[in-house]
Amino acid sequence: MLKICLCSDNHGDMMSINKILSDNPACDYYFHCGDSLVPPEELSPFVSVEGNNDWSFDYPKDRMFELAGHRIYMFHGTGYTFSKKLMIDKARSVKADIVFYGHTHTFANDIFSNIHFINPGSTLYNRDLTSPSYARVYLLDDGRVRVERIDL
Repeated sequence: MLKICLCSDNHGDMMSINKILSDNPACDYYFHCGDSLVPPEELSPFVSVEGNNDWSFDYPKDRMFELAGHRIYMFHGTGYTFSKKLMIDKARSVKADIVFYGHTHTFANDIFSNIHFINPGSTLYNRDLTSPSYARVYLLDDGRVRVERIDL
C-alpha cells in the first residue's frame, strides 16, 4: 500500500501546509495540485504543478506518475474543470487512470469512464462553504484506490 498526501490551493498560507506535514509524517508521497503561491523550495517535500496564480514560480504545468500499477496525471485543472467531458478527454489523452487536480476549491472524489478524479479541495477556503481540506489517497495492493477527506 502507498499513502499519498494530496493538497491544493493554499494561496500562500504555509500554516496549513505545515499542519498537514506535522499530521502526516509517514506518507510515501506529498503532492500539491497548484496555487501554492510559494517557491518550490518552500513547499518541499511536496511535489507541485503550476496553478493559475503560480506564474512567477518554476513549476511544471503537469506531471505524470506511475505508482502501484496506476498512471496518475496531476495538473491544476484551469480551463478543464468546468467540463466533465474535457476532464475525461484529457485523462484519456495521457492514458491516466487517476487524475489529481485542484483549482475549484471543492473536494471531489469521482469516477467517470473508469477514471478516478480526485480534488483535495483548498487548504485555505472551499467555495462550497465546507471546511478547508486535503486528502489522503491510498493505493492498495489489490489495485483499489481509497480516498480520505481530511478537514483542517
